Amino acid sequence: MATNKIKRCASCMWQRKKCSESCIMAPHFPSTDPHKFEIVHRVFGTSNVLKMLQDVEENERAVAVNNMAYEANARLADPVYGSASAVYQLQKQIAELESELAITQEEVARMSRKRDVLISIVIGGSHVWSTTQQTDDLILEDIDLLWEPLWNWKVDSIKMEGSG
Repeated sequence: MATNKIKRCASCMWQRKKCSESCIMAPHFPSTDPHKFEIVHRVFGTSNVLKMLQDVEENERAVAVNNMAYEANARLADPVYGSASAVYQLQKQIAELESELAITQEEVARMSRKRDVLISIVIGGSHVWSTTQQTDDLILEDIDLLWEPLWNWKVDSIKMEGSG
């Protein structure tokens, strides 16, 4: 006697009932992945999952199920905050990275101002700076370390021009 057995979805297996072809849960909770349904069932309950899926348009149900599974996993990992904990951690990480970026941008701007002053000294040969901020940022040791090789380069280039 041949019988046509329809493979039950994870939800119908859990509820120990027959799975029909019109089962709303079957496409999203296959029998090959019962763990996904078990977690969602544990947090939301089967009837609530069914109600949520009925309220969502058919083309958006897969996204809704994935979101439910993510929230259920997060809720099991952190029963108090759930996925809000992950959001908080990501927001905290973003704030730290933005702060680090601002510090780095300020350092780049400061180094750029130093470079501009040093270039104006080498090219113009003057020690006049356009703003007091540049003077404050320019460390005199930087000039001492850079001046001698730059001076030697300038002297060498003048010698080459005179000999040619």
